[in-house]
Amino acid sequence: MRKFFAFTVIFATWYFAGMNAQSAILASVISLLIILLMSFIFSRIMRSKIDIYIPLQKRLVFKNREDTIKISAKNKSRLPLNRIAVKLEMKYKTDSKGTQKKLNTGVSGYTDGDTASEFYFTAPYCGLLEINIKKVRIYDYFGFFSNSKKVSSGVYEIFILPEPKTMNLYMPAFGTYTSHPVADSSSNKAGDDHSEIRLLREYRDGDLMKHIHRNLSTRTEKLWVKEYNRENDFIFDLFLDTSDTALTTQTLDALYEIVFTVLGSLIEKETIVKLHWYDRNSGGIRIAEISDRETLHETVPLLYKSDLRCTSDEFHNATGNIDGSGMLINSQLEWYFNNKHIYTFNNEAVEHELIENVFDLRR
Repeated sequence: MRKFFAFTVIFATWYFAGMNAQSAILASVISLLIILLMSFIFSRIMRSKIDIYIPLQKRLVFKNREDTIKISAKNKSRLPLNRIAVKLEMKYKTDSKGTQKKLNTGVSGYTDGDTASEFYFTAPYCGLLEINIKKVRIYDYFGFFSNSKKVSSGVYEIFILPEPKTMNLYMPAFGTYTSHPVADSSSNKAGDDHSEIRLLREYRDGDLMKHIHRNLSTRTEKLWVKEYNRENDFIFDLFLDTSDTALTTQTLDALYEIVFTVLGSLIEKETIVKLHWYDRNSGGIRIAEISDRETLHETVPLLYKSDLRCTSDEFHNATGNIDGSGMLINSQLEWYFNNKHIYTFNNEAVEHELIENVFDLRR
């Protein structure tokens, strides 16, 4: 519409100037046409002069909270631009089609740095959200002409967590629901009556970062890890059964709500949890030990990037005979404790049920 109006005015001015032999006006119109022609050419040239990408930034965000993603652009030319429009595709790992979003932003002239713009979004489900820049459209300084190009920036992954919740969860006394006492492991406390440093040793792959002895590591330029003795705590097994179910985005959203809320409640009771799940990518069961919020958040990318599809035979062959000394949550949203059915959640009301119900496992 803007171009149509501009060319209509130019044509009318040219006609008026020609009819009245106004050479100065005719020269002005010709100059304007040359400027517009140059703008058209520049919009084509600028395609190769703009780099746009998503820089590394925080990747853990909470469901249903408005958050931002930074989009960086760099103008490698000395030509001015009006603006650029970035087309993004956002989709969950389990979705076949994504949602198209558009971000309009500006890019200054030549600079050694980047121009960053923020894209606001709200994720409605838990899971792995993939963001991909599909196309960028470059506008000339006057905004009359534009030209687009496809962008291969790769997929940027964001891990969407459920909102932290407090469950009304009552557990039996320690020792009555597990057969795995902790020998040496997992505490960020030292010197109290039930947790003492047993030894210092060099860091090994898989050690928790929070157990690094920072002062000693700084002095020796080696990573040293603190090991603890714990007398009263136990490892608790939580099995995630995703067999024989169509794992849609909505199904996984409800499943993650339950799993992470239960895990959060267990670690608040100073229980160390071993989460077991099937990963088709590795061809078997993966295990993550969770003792606090930090290790819980470290587990999220491992779980979300796993291929959870499996059959009942694959799951049971990989886990062996589960002796019942722990919990099992399956993708039908059924919760078992010591082989006893505790509760079946409603897919549409999971968040409400987790908060409002009282789960007494002492019975």
